[in-house]
Amino acid sequence: MTNVIKFNKSKSPFNKIDTERIIKSIPKLNGGTVKTVILFVLYVLRLPIFLVLYWLRMPILFICNGLSGLMLIAWLFAWYAFPDKTEMVWGFAAISLVCFVITWLYDFVLMAISPQDMFRGL
Repeated sequence: MTNVIKFNKSKSPFNKIDTERIIKSIPKLNGGTVKTVILFVLYVLRLPIFLVLYWLRMPILFICNGLSGLMLIAWLFAWYAFPDKTEMVWGFAAISLVCFVITWLYDFVLMAISPQDMFRGL
């Protein structure tokens, strides 16, 4: 029995659970129960909202990308063929840019509410 190692029971991590340290490590929400309930409801609704938006992504991006490309070609043609009609020329450019921004914002919103962390980079 000389080769048996005796452990000090008071230093064993399994003897006593340090509840004070665990309680201190839990993040506290400043704002009370109403804020906690709202955050919980938003967390629970995040996945269904994400799934519906992700389901609608293909038709929305198809329409916006098609319209953006078509208006870009129309803008370039109108800029060459009708330089005196500035309202029409810049209207095509504005519609093309707005459709492009909508596609970018839609993907950004999907990344923001995604249940998994997404890499936001080019």
